[in-house]
Amino acid sequence: LDWLSVKYRVLIVISAGNHGRRDIDAGISKEKFNALSNDEKEALVVKVLYGDARHRKLLAPAESINGITVGALHHDHAAVSHINNAVNLFENILPSPVSAFGSGYRRAIKPDLLFNGGRVLYTEPLDASTDARFEARRLRIAPGNKVATPSTAAGDLNKVVYCCGTSNATALISRMAAACHDSLVEIFKEQAPNIEFSSYVTPLLKAMIVHGCSWGEISVRLQDILQTQDNGRHIRHWIGQWLGYGVPDSSRVLGCTEQRATLLGFGQLNDEKAHLFNLPLPPSLGARLDRRRLTVTLSWLSPLAASTQRYRTASLWFEVEDGTLAPDRQNAECRAVRRGTIQHEVFEGEKAVPLTDGNSLTIKVNCRKDAARMQEPVAYGLAVSLEVAEGVDIAIYDEIRTRISSAVEIQPREGR
Repeated sequence: LDWLSVKYRVLIVISAGNHGRRDIDAGISKEKFNALSNDEKEALVVKVLYGDARHRKLLAPAESINGITVGALHHDHAAVSHINNAVNLFENILPSPVSAFGSGYRRAIKPDLLFNGGRVLYTEPLDASTDARFEARRLRIAPGNKVATPSTAAGDLNKVVYCCGTSNATALISRMAAACHDSLVEIFKEQAPNIEFSSYVTPLLKAMIVHGCSWGEISVRLQDILQTQDNGRHIRHWIGQWLGYGVPDSSRVLGCTEQRATLLGFGQLNDEKAHLFNLPLPPSLGARLDRRRLTVTLSWLSPLAASTQRYRTASLWFEVEDGTLAPDRQNAECRAVRRGTIQHEVFEGEKAVPLTDGNSLTIKVNCRKDAARMQEPVAYGLAVSLEVAEGVDIAIYDEIRTRISSAVEIQPREGR
């Protein structure tokens, strides 16, 4: 799949894989389990899943470095009046209990993201004296994602069933990719009609899909469950194994608001080359204490050196050259984000920073060979968003738009 992605310049969306046939053993009796509160049950199951993570790894070909790997979120919009004797192990929105754990090749971020895969219900032993051991229910009724299915009645085109898992989430992300593609074509038609952008479509799509991702409240819940006094330095890695870059919000890249501006960049780089992107900063942000967020996503398709252990030929990464505006790195671990072909980082800050008209934020995109010598330049896509909270009286979008040209100027520079 990695080779096909590069050869045909296509984006391949892959499911992380399901482990629904592997039971969840709570390690205590059914009586003790039922005596726990819902939050305590949820926390116990999360710890059990992490303890069994080596048996719940990504299923091939989900470790692909050029594709987007999608895990399942334990969430759907199905209406359920009762679940009979079934058990819903997660009351909060969390990664699905059946969704596979990462990391990817060379400990890269995998899965890349999660999306709604349906709530998985479980059955438990009827004998109250047995251990609390749960088996995923394999019925085709709600909850879950409602999908079309062939009917046994001739001419019936309205048959539907409910199902759960990473394949559902992957299908929905593919649909999101189609919407991003349509938006991308429109953007180039309106703002850069003379640019031949076919070489950049795939990396830009990857960047757009992942750009709206964040850990949000899910990471807060997982951290509450998993963190102890001794494991704080590992907590981001553990959360990233299950969450990847988090849950995407397509509206964050398909549209802007008065308080959020999103820009797209692209280019081609060879070994030991770099491009600089200058983002004009809104003067009205200067000397204010409002919380602001900078999100940067870089993606590319790397040629392969399949006979070597390093495998990835092209290593690209970005650096924010002046991080005083939003200095605090959020979400995924800073080293893991550079090991694949998507680097997605979120920075936040609220300290007052002096700004005047003409100040800009510089993002440097670097390239160097990894496993082998690069035969040709590698195309990349870049998405950058700067925002403050909705309702804050700063028109970020208008201020940036008036200070930037339609086509982003790319400045080549030697070195890393």
